[in-house]
Amino acid sequence: EIRGMKIRSTGLSEKVTRALGAVPVGMSQGEAYEALQKGVVEGTFAPIETLKGWKQAEVIKYTTECTSIGYTTAMFVVMNRAKWNSLPADIQNIFNAVSAEWIDRHGAVWDKEDNAGREYTLELGNEIITLSPEESERWVAAVKPILEDYAISSKERGVPGRKALETLQALIEKHVKNR
Repeated sequence: EIRGMKIRSTGLSEKVTRALGAVPVGMSQGEAYEALQKGVVEGTFAPIETLKGWKQAEVIKYTTECTSIGYTTAMFVVMNRAKWNSLPADIQNIFNAVSAEWIDRHGAVWDKEDNAGREYTLELGNEIITLSPEESERWVAAVKPILEDYAISSKERGVPGRKALETLQALIEKHVKNR
């Protein structure tokens, strides 16, 4: 039960934390280990790879896994539209080609690190708890208004946020079934 717990979360995950009834506590990932160790926070929203990569499995006993809301971190390089539009087409094509090439490579590395985090926490005797279907649906319902706000604000900025969300949700469904 997450309600009332102090959860390290930032940005969008801060909104998710609040929507789920928990208390968001903003801090960097680098501060999370000590905060968990000292009880400043009772949990953290983070990819499972942090359990090994940031050694957080040393200071937790339980991990809650909820694949239905798709919490993850995205890595990307951005530039403003004016700069992009000023680049010659051949340079834009190079950016697009290299980016496309690295999608699968980055995803494979991320999956490997997530699996290492999972294995590490289990080796330490920690437990991974998968949400019940009922609780998972509660989380999905709680997060839905946040995602809708994202889609609307993205559209206002001329960004296809709804399309991105639909793509993400389709990918979550596909990959959760294949797990």
